[in-house]
Amino acid sequence: RAALRDMDAGDRGDAFKPAPHAQALENQPRAVRQRQSAGVGAGIGDGSGRLFCLPLRSAREPFGALCLRMAPGAELPEDGIWVDEVTQLGFAARLAYPVYKPRTFLSPGYQDNLGWGYATALGAQHARLDVPVLSINGDGGFMYTANELATAVRHRIPLTAVVFADGFFGNVRRIQEELYGNRQIAVDLANPDFVKFAESFGAVGRRAHGPEGLRTALRESFARREPTLIEVPVGAFPSPWEFIHMPRVRG
Repeated sequence: RAALRDMDAGDRGDAFKPAPHAQALENQPRAVRQRQSAGVGAGIGDGSGRLFCLPLRSAREPFGALCLRMAPGAELPEDGIWVDEVTQLGFAARLAYPVYKPRTFLSPGYQDNLGWGYATALGAQHARLDVPVLSINGDGGFMYTANELATAVRHRIPLTAVVFADGFFGNVRRIQEELYGNRQIAVDLANPDFVKFAESFGAVGRRAHGPEGLRTALRESFARREPTLIEVPVGAFPSPWEFIHMPRVRG
């Protein structure tokens, strides 16, 4: 059975208050803490709780810190809206990105409807012009609805979008490398120059390198409040799946 209870704001109490990062880690299930103590999936904050890394170990190489991809959260205010995509950052954000208010984290979950992100973020920003909305994309997913930059400019929707560009459908490419003897098909992308692409619509185009460069570009974009596309060139990323596929906790 499922029991439903109507609650107003006065009923919510402390249950809806975000816990400090250290407390949140302590409250995680024992199996998760065991993996963290083994060096698999420890969350690290920058003191503000908004910049997170996920150092993970993989069979091939260290996962490395996802600070580069999580840096956007350090500039988005707590009432800002994060819209992710089917991309490596999206997978990491669902595990580690701290969310403080309802309806500020929009995600396709694991339905993997690639390409949903930018158009969805446009709708969110148009509906909530009072807060910044951040659209997080890989280059492959962004190109599904990249033409909607015209909508952003035409209707003056001040959405900020970040495109992490490696030139591939990176997750699929890695799977083909590791599981299919590096027999690759349909994973290479023919990308535009994303800065010039944005500018051709009349939007602001930027290119950022590294976490600090990205944070600077985001601060400027949120202050400017114009349609903006920020390209972040990146290389190949190792697999996140060993952390997403958690071990059995019973049986």
